Order: sequence, then structure tokens, then C-alpha cells
Amino acid sequence: MAPVKPSVCPFCQTPLARTDARFCPSCGHSLLAATASSTTIISSGPVLHITEPGSTRDVVLGLQPLTIGRAPDNDIVLQSRFVSGHHARIEPVGQGHRIVDVGSRNGLLFAGRRITERELADGDVLRIGDPATGNFVSLTYHNPALVKAPALHEAPSRFPLDPNDPEITIGRVGCDIILDNPQVSRFHAQIDRAPSGTVVLRDMGSTNGTFVNGQRVTAPVVLKPGDVIQIGAFKLVYNITSLDRYDQRGALRIDARNLSRVVTRNGVQRAILHDVSLSIEPREFVAIVGGSGTGKSTLLKALCGYAPADQGQVLVNGDDFYRNFGAYRSVLGYVPQDDILHRPLPVQRALEYAARLRLPADTTDQEVAARIDRVLEDVEMTAHRDKPIDALSGGQRKRVSIGAELLADPSLFFLDEPTSGLDPGLEKKMMYTLRRLADSGRTVILVTHATANITQCDHVIFMAGNGRMVFFGPPDEALRFFQVTSGDFADIYTKIEGIASPDHPVVRQDVRAEYEAWQAAHPQAASPPTLAELWEIRYRQSPFYQQYVVNRLAAAPTGLHSTNNSVGQTRQRISSWRQFRLLSQRYFDLMLQDRRNLTILLLQAPIIALLLMLVARSDALTGVQAQDLIQRSEAKKVLFMLAIVSVWFGIINAAREITKEQAVYQRERLVNLQIVPYLLSKVAVLSLLILIQTLVLVGMILLKVAFPTETGILLPTLSETFITLLLSAGAGMALGLAISAVSVTPDRAISLVPFALIPQILFAGLIFTIEGLATPLSWLTISRWSMDALGASLDLNRLCHLPNTDDQGSIPAGCTPGFLETEAAFSHDPLHLVGRWVILVGYAVVCLLIAGWVLQRRDRRV
Repeated sequence: MAPVKPSVCPFCQTPLARTDARFCPSCGHSLLAATASSTTIISSGPVLHITEPGSTRDVVLGLQPLTIGRAPDNDIVLQSRFVSGHHARIEPVGQGHRIVDVGSRNGLLFAGRRITERELADGDVLRIGDPATGNFVSLTYHNPALVKAPALHEAPSRFPLDPNDPEITIGRVGCDIILDNPQVSRFHAQIDRAPSGTVVLRDMGSTNGTFVNGQRVTAPVVLKPGDVIQIGAFKLVYNITSLDRYDQRGALRIDARNLSRVVTRNGVQRAILHDVSLSIEPREFVAIVGGSGTGKSTLLKALCGYAPADQGQVLVNGDDFYRNFGAYRSVLGYVPQDDILHRPLPVQRALEYAARLRLPADTTDQEVAARIDRVLEDVEMTAHRDKPIDALSGGQRKRVSIGAELLADPSLFFLDEPTSGLDPGLEKKMMYTLRRLADSGRTVILVTHATANITQCDHVIFMAGNGRMVFFGPPDEALRFFQVTSGDFADIYTKIEGIASPDHPVVRQDVRAEYEAWQAAHPQAASPPTLAELWEIRYRQSPFYQQYVVNRLAAAPTGLHSTNNSVGQTRQRISSWRQFRLLSQRYFDLMLQDRRNLTILLLQAPIIALLLMLVARSDALTGVQAQDLIQRSEAKKVLFMLAIVSVWFGIINAAREITKEQAVYQRERLVNLQIVPYLLSKVAVLSLLILIQTLVLVGMILLKVAFPTETGILLPTLSETFITLLLSAGAGMALGLAISAVSVTPDRAISLVPFALIPQILFAGLIFTIEGLATPLSWLTISRWSMDALGASLDLNRLCHLPNTDDQGSIPAGCTPGFLETEAAFSHDPLHLVGRWVILVGYAVVCLLIAGWVLQRRDRRV
């Protein structure tokens, strides 16, 4: 077939007066050596497909070198201003070609990294990018004469197994089989050959685990021919005499079949995802777009396994993703809408904590530093590494969150609204960053409302209605499918949302046939269809659906191993002590960085102590000034205030501490975060804070109020009082953490604090007499047990030996003449005091168990 003559010059884009012209009248280039086409490649020889903002064309490559640049004297003239005057040169090499950078400013990008030259293979995509504006020029090389290199997962490396070798080690460094990836432990697994000849695989305490046929190895496993060992992104197939290694980095594809999800609210079922099927190939950059409430995030979470679909199947390289989620967990990157790093921390330090929590425990300091340097370079944030995350712009914070996910070098990357709230310039730069990440070997899928820059993507998914996919394919094809001639993708939104009716403009112009077919299929329907239903019907009957869904799914690979057993909840093996230490260190660091909040918390104790000193009598706890005839109520008031203030310290310190970092917690929990170390890290740091607050409170009260000089029950009176107040604050802290765990937002948590504090006042036994139904309710309050312990230590019953007459010498009603009655709650007895302390500790433990249970219930379900 002869090539069609161009209507514009493929080099300088000048319109041609004659379609049979041999030379361009503007730049003078021969038109016999090149063919321009905006849709398909028509040459059977080597072709360079060029995509610039606003235009595409194909240039046929011959046996002569061709120069590329912005200057008009180049053989291939590019119009974009970020292209250098003389940018690159393409030279013939055998049956193929080589591209060479000739000293350009913005260089050539291949696989997301700058190169100086490369011998081109069929399908290679090179880009000239402008970091300042986020624009790209894409150069795609097609050459049918070259044999296309197989994908990494299709080209195994073979490791011979010596029958005389008793053991073979597998790991990141210094092993017989080296798997160079951050997800692999230094000494990850070992294959032993028993005297009987059987071959046994052992996991050597790795962080991310070793899987055989989808099951995590928790004990030695006897290998059989054909067994598949999965370690991170690597698969090793055991074949008796060898191990065949399949490297899946940059070679993971996703195939989704018939995904549906239904939710029930107020007894009414509603579909939020409707029978979605699609196929995303390795290194593709795919955007999920559509209006609010159309199921974009639902589809994303179903594809990444964060919230699986009720029906349907997701395959990763042919393996059932849901059933084998544990095996693929380490290759998954997920950035939710909220920031997943603590804002008060500097970028460098936040990434260090993230790396320590996510990478194997045997990762050295040098390796951590190298990973951080690499990801900061990937997201172009090296210059901002020492800035607090709070001081960064919205787009920069998103890039830092992306950097945190890149630490473990994931091959599947999912982002939920990464461009939300960004201005158009920052949005374009964000898309530029994600395009580079896809080119560098990751399958990138994002949700976005914005459509101005989705031409950077390989494919776009349009969602409408209640989770209906109305288009999947290249962005330019979407404009053709929806018959949008303006070139503005936002115009598609207006066509796919709403209720269909015979006189609706979209129905009349675009989907009349689909509307009539729907009516014929639903003659008794009580309500008309939505436009989304009609567009879904139209898409499924279109050649786009056949090409980009049906044909792709038909070519989906078969998994290397069986997926009969679910391992979805399998988590990484992490040292609880190490995680507790890292979390405590990070939380302490956060406390110090948030100076304003820390100052407010530390000022509570001295301010409250000063106020208490203004109203408390100096002999309230001793009653030594006989002329004042001190009654026991004065002492009880002071102890009541100390108890209530201690509980206040604990609750208010902790009430926001879990809910304010909910996004961080959920992301880290999906990776490897354990609930017990997480909660105990909060307890450890907050205990230090309440220790300081209690010391200041008691120390300042001592300046005004005298304590009894007699020895307490077990320890000096002051020591027992301090312990009681500390335990009361600790129980309050645990109650605050439980409140924080059940609260959706920090504001909701603070609004619940009064409901926790008011019962402490009402049922402490000072203001009101506790009797009837109030008695069991008082057992649920911290202040009641705190008051008992304080009264016992200070032996308040001894104040009953003071005269109980008033200033006129009369006896108060209800009192025994001469002395006050003793109160059992203040028994000066060791068992009584220790019992109250045990109850306070038990109260704290119960609250922490409740917090842990609530957090456990929030976990993903697979």
C-alpha cells in the first residue's frame, strides 16, 4: 500500500498547497522520506511517531541520519519551546536506529531517566520533557524488522541447582541468588537439600515474607517440580535442576473482569460499581475520571485491593489479586486523598521514618539514605528535603507522599485525587511527575476530576452514573467516541450525567438508538434510564470496547501458580519491639516539632495549679490550725480537684492523637503496621507528658498546701498521692485514646470529651451522694477510684477526730456529737489502696483494648 501524501509538512507543520508536492516550500525538506498521519502508521519500515502538545505525526526513517530540534534547519522540526534548537540525532544502525542527545538543555528521557544515547528497540518511547511547565514531546519508535524484546516476566533467568550443594541462599546482598530490590531482605530465604534428596525451602525471618504457590512460608516447605516461589516482585519456578527467575518489576499488568459492588444504607441497596471490565498493561498511565459520586474511588480501591469488589475478579499477571494479596502487598503503592506523612516533620526525617517502617529491618543506614536520595530525585523534591512538610505547597506535599510510597519501589501505583486542590500549573507538573514514574517501570492508575492534562495518560476511564464505565481507551479516542469537537474533555461530563428522555439533546444527537433499544428491553420500566446507562450500552457495542477491553482481556496471561487458598490477610513479619521503638521515636519527634500544641499542653499544669492555689487553704489536708475547726470537706475538695485535673490531663492529651493521623495510620496499616506497638507508642510518649504535668501540678500545690507528715500506707504520703494522680492521668489517657479511635475527625473527638469528663465530676462522690443507680455508674468513672485512693493515702478519716461543731458551737445535722463519721471509701488500709490502684490500671487496659478493637475493625477485608 502506497503511503498517503501529507496535507502539512511533517517537519515544520506548514500547510501544503499540493498533496503531491515533493518538497516543502517553507523548510525545503523532501516529503518523499516522511509521511504525516494523525491516526495510524502506514509505513512497513521504521517509523518515529511524534506527539507534541496539540499535534501528532509519523516520520518514516530511512538510511540517512536525521536531526531533531526546534531550529528550522533540522530534518525533523519540533515546535515546542522547551526543545533545544538542535536537540538530538537519529542514526541508522544495522536494521535499526540509534538516538543521540547532541547537548540539549532538557535532554532525552527513557524509562523516566535522562540518557545521552540509546540503540532503539521496537516500541521504545522517549520523551523530551519540560519540568517547568509539565509538557512532553513523545517519540515512539516502531520497527517491525526488529524482534521485540520479551517483557521481563516473560524472559526468565535460569539458576542451575547443583545436586551436591547442601544449601542455596536467596537475598538482597551476598547470597547465592541475588534479588536486588528494597522489598527483599538481606538474607531472605534458603533452599536446603536433605540427605534423602528432598529440597526444602525456609524463610529466614524476612520482613515481607516468602510465598510458595500463594501461601506464606511459616515452616519449612518441601518443594515439588513446578512450585512457584514469590519474593516481592520476583517469581522463582522450581524445576528440580534449576530455578527460573521471573522479574516482574515494570512488567505487572492488571486485568479486571465484571467488578461490581453494592452497599446498603438505611435498608436500601445501591450499586456503586456496575460490571466493570478492563485491562491495563505494564508501564501504562491510566486516569479514572468522572463526576462526583460516579464510583471513581470505588473502582480504584477495587483494583488495588484496598476495598475489594463484591463480585468479579482482579488478576495481576494472571494471578488472582484478592486471593494472593499478601504476596503482592509489598509491590503495591497507594496514595490516598489525604497526606500520608506527618506535616510537622521535615521531608528528610519523615521519609527516614517511613523507610525504617517499610523496608526490611536489615536495611543499612547507607541503603536508606540512598533510597531517600533516589525518590527525592524521582519526585523532584531534592531541594526541599530539609523543609517542614507543613511549609510546602499542596503539590509539593503530594510529591513527598508519592516519594514515601516509592521507597519500597512498588510496581503497581494507585493514587486517589493527587491533583485535588492544586492550581492548573501544579496539576500539570504533578501529571508530568506521574508520567515519568510510569515510564520508569510502574503501572500508574489515578483518580482525578481534572481533565486538562489527561492527554499525558495512555488511557482514560470515564465513569458515570452509579459506577458505570462508559469509556476506556486513549484520551483522543474518547473525544471521538463522545463526539466532542471542541477538544475540551470537560464537555464529556455534560453528556454522560442526567436522566434520559426522548427530547433530551444528548439522546436526540448521540444515543437515540440506544434509548430505543433500552425502551424495547424494558417496556414496563417505572423510571427512564440514565444517560450513563445509554453510553455504557453504546460503548460496549463500539469497536473501542472490542479493541481495548475484549481483545486485551483475551490476551491476559495465565498465572504461574494456583490461587485456591486465600492469603489476603497475611501481613509482614515485623519485630514488635523495633516497630514500637520507631513509632515512639517518631511520635516524640512530632511532639517536639509541634511546639505550639506542646506549649499549650505544658502550660495547663502550672495555670491550673495557680488557680487551685488561690482557693485552697494551706491546712486543707492537715487540719492543724485548731482555731479554724477544719472539716473533712475542705480536704475532699482539694483531692477532688487534683483527681479531676489528672483525668483531664490524660483525656485532653490523647483525644486527638489517633484520629488526626487517620490517613497515615490506614496506609501504614495496609503495609505492615501492628496495632499493639502503635497504641503502646502513644502510651509511652503521652505517659512522659503526663508525668511532667503531674510533677508540675503537685510541685506547685506543695508551695501552698501542706501535706500530712505521717507516713502513708505503703510509702510516704506524698509518693502515694503522686502515684495515684499518675495512674488517674494514665487511665484518662487510655480513655482519650479510645475516644480518638472511635472518632472520625479530631473535631468529633473534642466534642466527645465533655461526655467523658462530666461523669467524672458527677459520680466522684463529692458534689452528690452516690446511691441507687448512681452507684454502679460511679464504678465506671476514674475519679471515683482516684478519690478513694487519695483519701486512703491521706487518711481523711483521721479528720473525724476534730470537733464537728460550727462557729456557734452547734452540731451539724447528721453528725455524731463530738466527731464526724468515718467513711469506708477512705480506709487507711494497704489492700484498699492497692485495690484502687489495680482498678485504675485495669480501667486503662480495658480502654486500650477497646481502642485496639475499634482499629482492628477498620482493617481492610479481603
